[in-house]
Amino acid sequence: MKRLGLVLLLLTSNTFSETINGHILPPEPDPKINNSTLLGIDSNNNGVRDDVERWIYKTYKDKHPIHIDIAMQGARAKQKMLKDPSKAKEIHNQVVAPLDCESYFRVCIEQPIINNRINDKYFRKIIFNTSARMEAYIQYDSLLSGDSYTIPRCKARKEACDFNVSEYEE
Repeated sequence: MKRLGLVLLLLTSNTFSETINGHILPPEPDPKINNSTLLGIDSNNNGVRDDVERWIYKTYKDKHPIHIDIAMQGARAKQKMLKDPSKAKEIHNQVVAPLDCESYFRVCIEQPIINNRINDKYFRKIIFNTSARMEAYIQYDSLLSGDSYTIPRCKARKEACDFNVSEYEE
């Protein structure tokens, strides 16, 4: 019996985990279970659904590391949107912060390390991959309708990044 327990422990340990750029990916969640709720499965409790985290790391593994940092920030913000879309006006700045952060590098300092938009249509397609998740996004978006929003200045764009930007600045 002890031998069986040891075999099971070894099979479920990080020995067989997938690692990309030093980051241990969470296991691929069962799609049926993951997609049965708006927030899905976040086994490592980092604020990003496991399927989205895996997609981000696999998609951007061969690009500059800033792509992963900004995409993970975007995914955390979109999770907040899914959690309670009725708080659209309260969380709007957090939801657009990854876009502002990205534009700091692309526009403000003209840093060539970002060679394509990170928060693009494919990213949104992964985040809002069920009708319930898309419905939550539509609810969030409609609650912002009619308001006006300004584009922040460069200093505010830099501050929108939730990671240490100095390691990416030249």
